[in-house]
Formats: sequence, C-alpha cells, structure tokens
Amino acid sequence: MTGIFSIPLSHKHQISMRRKFIAFSFILFLLILISGSAVFIILMGKIQHRNVGYELMQTIEMERFKLEASLNSEIAIALKMANSPLIRRYFLNPTNDELQKIAFEEIAGYREAFASNSIFWVSDIDKKFFSDESYAYTVDTADTNNYWYMMTLNGREKYNFNINYNPDLNVTNLWINALVFDNQHKPIGIVGTGINLSDFIDKVYQDYSGTAELYFLKDDGIITGTNDVTLVKNKVNIIKVLGSTGTEILDRTKELKSDRKIHYFETKDDKYIIAIGLIPALNWYITTMYPIVTGNSLRGMTILFGIMMVIIFAIVVVFNIFVVGMLEPLNRMVKTINQTLLDWELELHEDNNYKNEIGTLGEFLNMTIIDQLTGIYNRRYFDGHMKKIIKSLAHTESSFSLLLIDVDYFKKYNDTYGHEAGDGCLRAIAVALSKCVSGDGDFIARYGGEEFAVVLPNTDKNGAQSIAEKLLEKIRKCNIPHKASDVADYVTISIGGTTGIVKHSQHARDYIKVADKALYESKKNGRDRYTFESPLETTIS
Repeated sequence: MTGIFSIPLSHKHQISMRRKFIAFSFILFLLILISGSAVFIILMGKIQHRNVGYELMQTIEMERFKLEASLNSEIAIALKMANSPLIRRYFLNPTNDELQKIAFEEIAGYREAFASNSIFWVSDIDKKFFSDESYAYTVDTADTNNYWYMMTLNGREKYNFNINYNPDLNVTNLWINALVFDNQHKPIGIVGTGINLSDFIDKVYQDYSGTAELYFLKDDGIITGTNDVTLVKNKVNIIKVLGSTGTEILDRTKELKSDRKIHYFETKDDKYIIAIGLIPALNWYITTMYPIVTGNSLRGMTILFGIMMVIIFAIVVVFNIFVVGMLEPLNRMVKTINQTLLDWELELHEDNNYKNEIGTLGEFLNMTIIDQLTGIYNRRYFDGHMKKIIKSLAHTESSFSLLLIDVDYFKKYNDTYGHEAGDGCLRAIAVALSKCVSGDGDFIARYGGEEFAVVLPNTDKNGAQSIAEKLLEKIRKCNIPHKASDVADYVTISIGGTTGIVKHSQHARDYIKVADKALYESKKNGRDRYTFESPLETTIS
C-alpha cells in the first residue's frame, strides 16, 4: 500500500493557517507602510514648514537689523549736520559768499561721513536745492513732485523719510530729511542724504540663497522695496501683486503689537509660508514668503524612512519564514488526518471546507468522541468521562445517577422498515433524548446499537426518575411508526436506572452493571417503562 504522505491532500478547499498568517503579516505591513507614510508626510511637512518659518523670521531679523543700522547711522549724521551752528548761519544768509564757502567745506566733511557719500541741502530762504556741493534746481513748492519739501517743513519733526524713483538712473532712493532750525526753533531749511534702496534690496537678494520673495511695504500696503523696481516706481499695492495673499499679509500687520515681534504663518490656500515684521525706524513692514513644496531638505529623512520600511519588511519576511517552519509539523499532521479520513471514508462537516489546520485537527479529534450516526457522544467518550465523573464525585460523596435506554423491538423495526429507516429512527431518538437533558455536567451518549446512556452527576433518585419520565414521554410524542412492536404502534423505549452516593471504592462499571440489571427488569415487565435499582454500598474491584 502506498504511504499516506505520498497521497495528495484532501481536495477540500481549506484555508491554511500559514496563508492566513502570511496574508495578515503583509496586510499589517501595508497598514504600517500606509499609516507610517501618512504620519511621516504630515510630520515632515510640519517640521519643514516650521523650519522654513524660522528661517524666514531670521531673514527678516537680519535684513531689518542691516537696514536699521544703516538708517540710524545716517540719521545721526544728518541730525548732527542740521544742528551745526555754521550751517544754521549759512541757511539764514545763503547769499553770503564767504559764509557759503566756509559752510561748503563743513558740508563736504559730512558728505564723507555718509555711507552713500552723497548729501543734499536746501535753504528755505532761496529754496535752492544743492546736491553734492552743486546747485541742482530751485524748489517750486507748487510742483507736486516737491511734496516732500513742504511735508518736511510743516511736519515740525526733526527728520522724516520719503521715497522716490529715478527713472533716468533706474534706482529707488530713500531720503532722510533733517530739519534745520533757527534760534526760535523755526524751520529754515533741510539737510539730508539718500540711501539707494535698489542697491540695498539687490544686496539682500545676493546674500540670500533661498527662493523666498522679499517685500518692504507701508501700513497701507504700498510696496516700498522689492526686486522688481517697477512696483516701487508705480507705488503698487501688495494686494494687487499677491491677491488674497496680500490681503492676509496686511491683516497680519495689524496683529504686530510689539515693535520687534516677527510672525510667521501659512496662507489659507496652503501655498505659502510667510514671515512679517515691523521696521520701527521707517514705520514700514518687511515680509518674506516661501512657496510650500517638498524640498530637498527632507530627502535625508525620506531615505531614512525608506530604510526603516525595508528593515520592517525584512523582519516580516523572516518572521513569516520562521512561523511557516514552526507550522510545518502541524501541516504534516493535517495531511495525515485528511488521508485517514479518506481511508476510513469519513466526511467532515460541510463548514470544515473553510477551516484551517487547527479547525481540521479539532474536528478530527471531535470525531473520535462523537457518534457519526446520531451526532451525540459515543461509547469512547462515555467510558472515559464516566470514570472522570465517578472519581470527582467520590471526593465529595455526591449523588450520581445513570440511565441506560434501549429502543423496544428495534430489530423488528429494521426488519420491517429497513436499515436506512432504522438509522433515521436512531437519529430522531438521539435528538429527542438530548432535549430532555440540560443539567450542568449532564450528557447523553450512544452506548451501542440501539442503546443510549444518560449520565446525571449531582442528581438524586427523584431527579433521575423525573428525567426518566420525561424521556419516555418525549419518545412517545415523537410518534415514530412501529407496526411490528409488541408494545404500541409507535416506537417506545425502556429505561433502567440507578442512583447512589459515590464512594471511593466504587467504579463506573458498578453503576453500569446495576443500571443494566434495572433495564432488564423494565423489558421483563412489559417495556415502555423505567425501573431503578440501588447500587451496592460496597463493591469489590
């Protein structure tokens, strides 16, 4: 005969535990990969946005410091020049040639002190505008282009600023205008210097290697500095350039309660990260914006995450190989069980087609204690469990009852209706008897042929007799036809029972022997009845 391991596995479509485990492992890995990737993207995005925000804030702080340092230095020189007694005398007498010559020498010294090496002045007496010691033009206060002149004189502040764009030179200048006062503190002229904002902004962009856009603007949104000088020339509002982003920037300027505080935020459309701060000296705002993209700065973290995922995948693969190896003995056992079932021509339950190895093993073990015809416990289970119950009850000297049941004239039933009908009759009787046994620890088993046994631990004689009556009545109500019976025209049963207090000296076979004797008495006295016998108080093994 061919060895059982060379015969193919049963053709039932079982779901292997190995396949389940492998599928579960890889599904778990995919979940880890997907969820991990999502968390990684979110966290790395936040980290990148935070880093970019801090970088933009540092950019604003540095560029603001540079501009303020330059301005403060130039303002200090301009104010010192405006307070010069010689220049004050000259502004009061601009036509005095000797005084002019001396004043020009002093003005030349101040010019060298300015970073731009440029200086201008105008006396309100003759309104002649001088630039770098040369006469340029006479200020016409009616000309709107000279708005800055009257604004400075009437402002009564020591200094102010104004910006203008020179189309000929294609530069934007920030002018520092310092008032010159007479002894009665009446403004008599203006001195100052110009800072080339175009050069300053160009230097900012040269020093900054990123892709952020930088803007200087007034509180009304007018752009005062950027790399596109036409925006400054035309005094374009930042809202016109940036749309809703510009509106958000202006809204944020109103939240800057501290002169030195810098804010950064993400725009509502998630397109930009923006930092903004105030330049107190100019009462301007400086803002820089960076497009939100996945930058190269995260490439190292992405590679590290990829390596982690590869390591986790490798661990999953190795673990699966290890588990598959551990399950191999179980798989061989299942092959043996399936081949045994084929050899014995036994059939598992229908739902077992979808059981795994543990389910198959459990079902096979269940088949060793379940009667295949009736579906209740078989004689093997009855013998083994009876011994266990008797041993357990002997410790507490508890009550125990046993009922042996025999189907009356079952041989005649088979001869009359056939063995197939006889099998059906036994199945129906098993179902009916099972419905009458429901106590804790109670069970019914097929004892052999047409005989059944009912085991009733912790049940006294009254309880056992009550159950015996229920069993008799239940079978009668089944009304299974039996025209060959000498008792009735339907199937009946006879019951022999015994009840006693379990002693250590007693064994299961003692109760079986007494119950079998009682069953004989029931048959002898006409069947379709029960008889009880008491076991011996002492039984010799």
